[in-house]
Amino acid sequence: MSSVDLDTLNIALGFTSWAEEHGFDVKVGADGAFSNLETRAAWLGFEAAHGPAGCGPSGQQLHARIKKSSEYAHQTDQLFPVYVGRAPYGNYTVKGGPGGVYRMSDVELYVIDDGKRYRLK
Repeated sequence: MSSVDLDTLNIALGFTSWAEEHGFDVKVGADGAFSNLETRAAWLGFEAAHGPAGCGPSGQQLHARIKKSSEYAHQTDQLFPVYVGRAPYGNYTVKGGPGGVYRMSDVELYVIDDGKRYRLK
């Protein structure tokens, strides 16, 4: 599955969750579109806001991978988006990923630009 397919799937899942919480009818017709006209209109707005031209992040994005030597290495071996900020406790300044917060010594940081990954030293 390509990243575009995953992005579309994530947007659709996010919309369905949001729409159900707000009382929209999320039944889908035979054509694959939402049956309810208000839901269709809400979907178009949601898709526009969260799609490539929407309000998502732009420019280079910071990602991390947990080091194999970290006590958290069992959580994932995949890259995940992060940001660095004030530590909620201790020196856990890297926020994001499956554990929520990590020390700088537990992760490798990367910038992804135009599909290419650059490791930060």
